[in-house]
Amino acid sequence: MSVFLLASAGHSPGVTTLAVALATNSIGPALLVDANPEPDQSVLAGYLQGIDPGGRGLGGLLQAHRERRPLESELAAMTVSLGEPGHDFLPGFSSPGMAGLFGAAWPDLAAALASESGLVVVDCGRIGAAGLPPALVKVAAGVLVVTGSRLVDLAALRLYLPEVVEATDPERVGLIVVGPGRPYGSGEIAARFGVSVWAKIAWRPAEAEVFAAGEPPPRRLASGAFLTDVRGLSATLAERTEGHRRLIGVPS
Repeated sequence: MSVFLLASAGHSPGVTTLAVALATNSIGPALLVDANPEPDQSVLAGYLQGIDPGGRGLGGLLQAHRERRPLESELAAMTVSLGEPGHDFLPGFSSPGMAGLFGAAWPDLAAALASESGLVVVDCGRIGAAGLPPALVKVAAGVLVVTGSRLVDLAALRLYLPEVVEATDPERVGLIVVGPGRPYGSGEIAARFGVSVWAKIAWRPAEAEVFAAGEPPPRRLASGAFLTDVRGLSATLAERTEGHRRLIGVPS
């Protein structure tokens, strides 16, 4: 089990961009899930350059759930490739109202994701008034709240982070600071909110645009600061996965 939820409190600093970068740069198999309740299909239109999912995604899984078909066996058929074998994407809601219809299906989807053998990165978008889906939180090895370091970012974080901590074991909640020092440092942010910073991601817009919008990669992308930090986060998540497995008694 290696399910990690990514979300932001507001003034999104690139949750989807980071989720795509994590999934596409995972050493082992990885599944990226678009669970944003306010769909924008940015991965399909951006990184995947406008491909047609052909009915695959959460809509197809909702239909399978209604027909009482086990989602564990339907999941693979509902994904599209991220471009490399073993790196796949589960498209999100295809209309703004679909999230409201998915309520009863979340537990089955959570169980299906928890049964995956590789890394599962769930893009939850912005944390709204309803919080994150409890079924996903329950199976997650970590809930990562992505924030910038500006005052406007931290004001939104103050509003929503307490709800996430309250709904989750505190040791499973971590902050991802995008662009630390613009102007507040990650240490200041961790001390202010009482939540550990799991990773710092360099502010490199040109490098990030590759994963946000499918832009051509700049020179030395692989050795750039953005991907260097993403790989560091990936290593941290691997360590957290092993710790979570030991905690719940799952053999490594």
